[in-house]
Amino acid sequence: MRYGPATFSRRQLFLLAGAAARLPASGPDFWNSKPATEWDAGDIYRLANHSPWANPVQSWANDNRRFMRGAQGGAAASPAEWGPKGVVTWESARPLREALKTPLPRVFANCYVIGVDGIPLGTAGRVDYLRRFTVLRSKGKVNWSVRPWVVRELIRNSAVYLFGFPQSAAPIAADRAEVHFESQFGRWMIQTKFKPREMLYRGQLAL
Repeated sequence: MRYGPATFSRRQLFLLAGAAARLPASGPDFWNSKPATEWDAGDIYRLANHSPWANPVQSWANDNRRFMRGAQGGAAASPAEWGPKGVVTWESARPLREALKTPLPRVFANCYVIGVDGIPLGTAGRVDYLRRFTVLRSKGKVNWSVRPWVVRELIRNSAVYLFGFPQSAAPIAADRAEVHFESQFGRWMIQTKFKPREMLYRGQLAL
């Protein structure tokens, strides 16, 4: 199922960011010091691509190694083949919604929603396939692992795949050190982590 275009596609944000490059740079956490109505194109691009709610990712070919310690900062052999680059975003976070200026589809109610942009579906073929190979997990005193209830394709200018994880099955507090997201798009594996301690918007945890 496809949904209509959002106000900004990532390609549009990239072009807007280039046009705004000559403007004075905002502070490192402008989302807390600058009203959303005053965010310029460069601010929105940063928020949607390089922020506590957005992580660039490099995919790699699946060679039967489900995890790569190198992606977590440890030593690991290089994969046989690097794949497409993309961005993983915590789409349900309030600053992302205020930046993109569109609500999420109702099907994602009561879910943490994570989006993947830039990684093609490829041999996976169907969006439903992604549910089987995607997980959100936490490690520490309270360990949990949950698969998405809902997966949808959202069309901006490129395809963005949205994963809805039930909030009731994924308890996250501001003192949680890390939350890990992993998925497989056909032969391409991706992995990233978010740090709730840094995902604060106007003094509140924004997920």
